[in-house]
Parts: sequence; C-alpha cells; structure tokens
Amino acid sequence: MKNLLVYTIFVIFTSTTIAETTDLSAYSITNAQANEITVRVNQMGVDELRSRKAYLENEAQRLEETKESSQNPSDVKEATIQLSLVTAELVYIVAALVGAGVILSDSGNIDDDPVVRDFTPPVITVNGDNPATVELGGSYTDAGASASDDSGSATLVTSGTVNTNSVGSYQITYTATDSSGNISQAFRTVNVVDTTAPVVTPNGDTPTVELGATYVDAGATATDLSGDVTVVTTGTVDTNTVGSYTLTYTATDASGNVGTASRTVNVVDTTAPVFTSPATFSAEENQTAIGTVTAFDLAEVTFTVSGNELAITSSGVLSFVTAPDYETKTVYTATVTASDASSNSATQEITVNVTNDPDDDDTGTGTGTGTGTGTGTGTGTGTGTGT
Repeated sequence: MKNLLVYTIFVIFTSTTIAETTDLSAYSITNAQANEITVRVNQMGVDELRSRKAYLENEAQRLEETKESSQNPSDVKEATIQLSLVTAELVYIVAALVGAGVILSDSGNIDDDPVVRDFTPPVITVNGDNPATVELGGSYTDAGASASDDSGSATLVTSGTVNTNSVGSYQITYTATDSSGNISQAFRTVNVVDTTAPVVTPNGDTPTVELGATYVDAGATATDLSGDVTVVTTGTVDTNTVGSYTLTYTATDASGNVGTASRTVNVVDTTAPVFTSPATFSAEENQTAIGTVTAFDLAEVTFTVSGNELAITSSGVLSFVTAPDYETKTVYTATVTASDASSNSATQEITVNVTNDPDDDDTGTGTGTGTGTGTGTGTGTGTGTGT
C-alpha cells in the first residue's frame, strides 16, 4: 500500500491535473502497457471510472499482501509487476476523475455522494452606458453592475474613482466572486470631457472716445473649468477717424473650446470748429475779392455765410456778390458758419470795410461871364465858375 499512498497524496495536492497530461513513464511498465491504460481509461465515463478505481484499489491491496506474505521469489516478482500496472492505472483514473470535477475525500477516495466542482465564474453585466461620458465639473453617479452565477449568488464589489474636475479617462472595475471562489471582472470606462467654451467678459463699459484723443482698452477676463486661460485681443481703434470699431476677445481652453466676446468702441466728434481768421476784413471798392475765412477742426470744415451781399465757398473764400462802391456803402457785416462732418458748428460775425479807390473819384471845371453897368467913370470886373 506504500505506492498507493504516495499516488493518493500526490493527487490530493495536484487536483488541477487532467487525465490527458498524466505521465505514466515513471512507473515500471512498458510503453505499450501505458498506451493500453490510456486508451481504456479515456473510454470510461465517471461511473465506470469510479467502479474501476474501487476494483483496482482492492487488487492493489491484495498484491501488497502477497508481496509481504509470500516466500516464493517468483510470486513476489509477479506481484510486483502487477502492482506497478495497477498503480499506474489508478493514478491515471484518479487524474481523470479530478479532471472531470469529482472531488476526492481526504483519504484519497471518491466520496459516496460526489460533488461536482464549480469552475464557472460569475457573469457580470455592466448597467448603463459603457463607455460613459460626463462633462468636466459635472456630477457622476455610477450606474453599477449586476452579477449572476450558476450557484445562485455572487458577491459584487465596485472599485475605482472618477474625478470630474479633471479631463481624462477613468476605469471602474466590477469584481464578482461566487461561493466556489471563482472570480470574474468587468470594466467601465468613464470619459470626463470638456465641451464647454470659456466665458469671456469685457472689462468696463462700451466706451466712447473723442476724435483725436488717446484710447487705452480695458481688456477682458475669461473663466473656464479647466483652469486659467489666456485672452487674446484682435482689432484696432483709429481715434483719428470718426466711426465704430470692434475689438474681439478670444480665449481657448486646453480642450480646444473657444469662447469669444466683443466690444464696440465709438470714436465721436463733439468739438466744434474754431475760427482762426480775423473777424474784420478790408476790401477795395469796385472788385469782389475780400479774403479767406479759416477755422481749425480735426475733420473737414465747410463754410456758409448769411445774407445776400457776401458769398463764401465751402473752403472759406469770401467775396462780394456785387462789387461795392465806396461812395455808396463802406461797411458790410454778415455771419459766417463753420461746420464739420459731424455737424458740429461755430459762427463768427465778420465785418468788411470798403476802402476808397482814388482813381475812381470824378472832378469838373467851368467859365462864367458877368456884366457891370455904371454911370460915371469906373471899372468893373466879374468872375464866375460853374459846372
């Protein structure tokens, strides 16, 4: 029984051995005998294996007793040869039974009521979406999983975390264990994504700047759940030209989301022209030219004049409508208005003094006759001038 005890202990500690991998070369049998055992055992069902095992165990015990009690060397030799064959077949049968899921008792024998081992792990079903997607900064509640097993129940444990404040892929692991110790796992991928653009806010109000002044932009700020983002400003403001200008503020986060905001800057002209020419002009009679009225403004200025005696071009050239006569009128007055493109205007009261043209003066000479009558002696002279 010593050899049988050895193989029994070996089988108990190597219960995962299957019949197809059992090596019979370690026993004192020929290859042909080993092949014969292999073919025979492979053709047996579980019940046949159990019955054959019981028979061989009894046969092994008988052969051991023969070896110990016989004084005949020939009988001892024959018993030894037969015991090797029996032991080899027993090892193969036990391996086949273990491979078939039949559990041996502590003694190495098959239980009267054999238990079939459960090698099948639980089946895990992941609930909900897999992969799941959650927005950066949002709230994630895992949908969990369920486990089923042929044994009727299984313990399910969930592990892993999802940081919704950081973009990335996270793994939730579901582990199920049944009563036989079989373990299975399933996984869920949770993608934390950022599809929200930064929020860009212009600083300050919508500004109005005077024509010719200096404009300093107040800029803008941007906020994003991914962290700090940089704001880029595009656009220009030409304070030398009246008009509306748009500045655009753009912020891009780490996920490529783009947020924009804009500001309108209005360049206006509320300043009236300032006259730079004198209010008094002098002009000689008998011609129409007077002079030029001038005014300063950052925009183009046009001129008009009141009344019907004086005329002025849009560029400020002042003249008489009709050439004046010094002897008739020597002073002319009117109101000149200077207007810019933004309809700002200023007025100036002007005076035009007409000067005399000496060559235009008219002179005349006449002769008269006078008669004197007297009595006596006397002398008389008369002089007359007429025109």
